[in-house]
Amino acid sequence: MKLRALLLTCLLIGGVYAMIQSIEEFQVKGFHEILPGSAASVDQLVFTSPASVSSAPPAWTVTDKEEIGRLMTFLQTVEVRKVDTQQALHDLDFNQFTITLEDSGRSRITILADDHLIVTEEGEQFTVVDETLDVNWLLRFMISNQLPR
Repeated sequence: MKLRALLLTCLLIGGVYAMIQSIEEFQVKGFHEILPGSAASVDQLVFTSPASVSSAPPAWTVTDKEEIGRLMTFLQTVEVRKVDTQQALHDLDFNQFTITLEDSGRSRITILADDHLIVTEEGEQFTVVDETLDVNWLLRFMISNQLPR
């Protein structure tokens, strides 16, 4: 009887622990909390814009530390929450304006501007909460970095 009570107690403690972990996983976080490394470790930005039906999406890369710093400063105010119904990566619409942040280890995190969705290299998906992502600023930032300097 004591063994059953001990096992039941262990089961309850394990269940409570799992619930707490689940609740913490879906709490609102700052963008910097989901980055694979520090903001300073981002080495390059890869931008893509929507493609026409039969062509590859136009892409360009920016390695200017000042521009990367501008984006990282902007993203400090963005708050995200993990999406509880994760879609398969091949089901996501990447044919839109995207910004991929890469570090020297090639860890990636991609921002899908139109969907207000952020996808990590591991496939975890986060949605932007409370309209903290100014898409107009992002698009202006992308365009300014596409034009030759």
